[in-house]
Amino acid sequence: MSYAASGADHVEVRSSRLWALLTGRFTRLLFPASLVADHVGISTTLVEFWLTPWRRTDEHLPLSHIAEVAHMRGLIWDRISIESSGGLNPLVVAGLPKRPAQFFVDRVRERLHVTANTR
Repeated sequence: MSYAASGADHVEVRSSRLWALLTGRFTRLLFPASLVADHVGISTTLVEFWLTPWRRTDEHLPLSHIAEVAHMRGLIWDRISIESSGGLNPLVVAGLPKRPAQFFVDRVRERLHVTANTR
């Protein structure tokens, strides 16, 4: 199931399992990648290999360190890349459904705009 969930200060988007099935990414079929944004920053969770789900990469980027939110649109699925002000290792999640990806990007950009105006 791929979705974009929204709470008072929590927005989440997950990669599509159908995308994972059609592209042959078995690990993403069992463990979809996710991006979560809250009032503190953006986090991503990626399971590296399906046989070892305890080996996962959890990354967090504070809102104050976000330089760019890139939304790459595909024909059916989209990709979101969050780049830090340091420029190293952007948070990237592919295979996102179009509407949830756009919703996520819009909410993150709103938060960045609010954060920039309060400094």
